[in-house]
Amino acid sequence: MNDPLAKPREACGVVGAWGPATPVVRTMLIALQHRGQQSAGIAVCRSSGIDCRTGSGRVTDAFPDPDARELRGGAGAIGHVRYATSGGEGPDDELAQPLVMDAGTNGTLALAHNGTLVNTDGPREELGISAAATDTAVLGRLLTAVMENDGMNLSQALHEVLPQVTGAYSLVLTDGRRMYGVRDPQAFRPLSLGQLEDTWLLASESAAIAAVGGTFIRELEPGEVLEADADGIHSSRLDVPGARRASCVFEHVYFARADSRIGGRSVYEARYAAGRALATYAPPPPSSDVVVAVPDTARVAADGYAWQSGLPAVQGLLRHEGVGRSFITGDPAGREAAVRQKLSAVPAAVAGREVVLVDDSLVRGTTMTAVVAMLRTAGARAVHLRIASPPHRWPCFYGIDTGRGDALLGAQVPLDRLAGHLGCDSAEFLPLESLLDAVGGDPDTYCTACLDGRFPTAVDLRDGVFLQQQR
Repeated sequence: MNDPLAKPREACGVVGAWGPATPVVRTMLIALQHRGQQSAGIAVCRSSGIDCRTGSGRVTDAFPDPDARELRGGAGAIGHVRYATSGGEGPDDELAQPLVMDAGTNGTLALAHNGTLVNTDGPREELGISAAATDTAVLGRLLTAVMENDGMNLSQALHEVLPQVTGAYSLVLTDGRRMYGVRDPQAFRPLSLGQLEDTWLLASESAAIAAVGGTFIRELEPGEVLEADADGIHSSRLDVPGARRASCVFEHVYFARADSRIGGRSVYEARYAAGRALATYAPPPPSSDVVVAVPDTARVAADGYAWQSGLPAVQGLLRHEGVGRSFITGDPAGREAAVRQKLSAVPAAVAGREVVLVDDSLVRGTTMTAVVAMLRTAGARAVHLRIASPPHRWPCFYGIDTGRGDALLGAQVPLDRLAGHLGCDSAEFLPLESLLDAVGGDPDTYCTACLDGRFPTAVDLRDGVFLQQQR
C-alpha cells in the first residue's frame, strides 16, 4: 500500500496528440500525474516506425528534458502514467506503457490503457499468456492476433475484439498512421477530446487539454471508437447490445482534478455541492470551532461544508510537497511515521479548538487514526470526522486500487463503532443518494459498486463465484 493516506488509487492516465504539436504529450501527462506516479511513457510515430520510451517514477523523472529530441517530430504521439492495480508484479519500468506490439504484415500497435478487464482468463489460456501479465498485454495480444491472422487493420480489430471483452477500458492507440481513442460501452473511465490548432488531443481529463492551451470539445461517448488522421476525425461505435452506462462516481469524489469536467459536470461544483450536502446531513456539533480539510482533494468539499455550516475553514493540516512514495507498515507507530512524511498539523490553527475534519472518502482507514492523533497532539480539543461520500464496502474491479473486501474498514466495522475505531469524537458519512444528487445527472448512469455492491457486470467477487449483473 503506497499512499500513507490510504486512498484508493487510479490505475493510470492516458493522452494522445495527432498533428504538429506532438511534444505537448509530455505536458499533458504532467497534468495527469495524480492518476499515476509509478511510471510514465511516450510513444512517438515516426516515418521509421513507433519510437517508445518509458521510465520509472514521475513524468519529469522519465522525461526530464521538455525539449528532448525524443519527444519531437513524427505525425503524433500517445502517452501514459501508471499505478499498478491488476496483474504484473515486475519492476515499474518493465510494466510501463504504452505497450508496443508487432502485428506482422499489418504493422505495429502502440497501446495505452486506463482501466481493468474482468474476463481475461479465457484469452490468457487461449494465447498462452502468463497469469502475471497485465490485462493490457492480454488486450494487445488479442488485437495483434486478429490483425496478423485475419488481415485486419487496427480499426477493424478494435470492432472485432472489444465487444468480446468485459470491463473498463479507455484506450489511446496508434498504428503509426492514425490515432485512436476508445471508451468502453459502460464508460467506466473518462476520455476527452480536444484540439490545439491543427492537432487533435485525447486525454483522460479535460484539465490535461487545458494545460497545453487546447480547446475541450467533448467527452467520448460510451462504446465510441474515434479515429484521428490527416483528414480529421471519424467516429464509430462498438456493437455491444444492452450495455448500460456506469461511469465511476469516484472520478467526481476523488480521482479527477477539480478543474476537470467529467460527465458534463464540473468536478469542483460536484465536490462543493457534496460538502454542502454533508453539512446539512451531518452538521457540526454546536461547540465546533473550525473546519479542517484532509489535503488536497478534500479541500473543495471542506469549503462547501464550511460555507453551509457557517464555520471558518482553516489550514489545520499541511501536505509536504516533493515527498517520494512511502510504504505503510503494519504497526501504529509505523503508520503514524508514514503520515508525518506527508502531513503535518498546524497547532496555531487547531490548538484549543473543536475541529470538524472533512475528507472525501474512507477506504482502508489504516491511517485516519494517525491523522486524528496528529490533530490532538497539535492541541485540538475534539475531532469530529465528516466524510463526503459513503464508506467503501466492496472492492473495485474496474481499474481502482481499493484493496480486497477484508481490507475495507466500512466492511469490517459497523458505522456506529467507526468513531471509536478511528479515535475521533464522532464520524458521519454522506449518504449515497445525496452524493449522486451532488454529482448530478441520471443516478443510474454511475457505477457505485464499491459503495453499494451493485456491480454493472459479472465479477469474480470471491472464490471463483461470479456475481451477476445487478442493475
